[in-house]
Amino acid sequence: MPSLLCDLGVAARVVQDGKILLVQEASGTYQGKWGLPKGHVDPGESPEAAALRELHEETGYSGSVMGLVGVRTALRKDHPAVFLCYDVHVEGHHHPAATDEISSTTWFSLTELGGVDWVSETMQQLAVDGLTDRIVLRNHSGLTHRKTPYAVYRTSMSSSLRPGGER
Repeated sequence: MPSLLCDLGVAARVVQDGKILLVQEASGTYQGKWGLPKGHVDPGESPEAAALRELHEETGYSGSVMGLVGVRTALRKDHPAVFLCYDVHVEGHHHPAATDEISSTTWFSLTELGGVDWVSETMQQLAVDGLTDRIVLRNHSGLTHRKTPYAVYRTSMSSSLRPGGER
């Protein structure tokens, strides 16, 4: 079976004490705009590890993945582009990261999000959802013994989403 190349991006959503951690882009197309710490998955790296790496590189925080919170799919130059967002719990103290990519790291409350100039609508929605209707799909790893990590995220469907259910 042939494989398909895919643009795979990840983000870390960190919510703590009623605030969400956002980063401001320092350069490029989105210079001055805000979003979650994000980036691409490197070869040989799991999406979860990439989200934690990007969080540390862009903010100086270390953390652990709590679960999957969002998936965005699109086509980019006729190839699939998939973006995965994970809820992350930060551990320890923040050690400011020196980076050319990020000009600022700030915690925002829900009321402060209205004045944010966003990288994308996806980032805005993930941030608002993180401070309001927080739903996390938990990782059920270890279901099958494997040499490499294998993560399965699942949740039970609400009655409104079951086949034949009213919406």
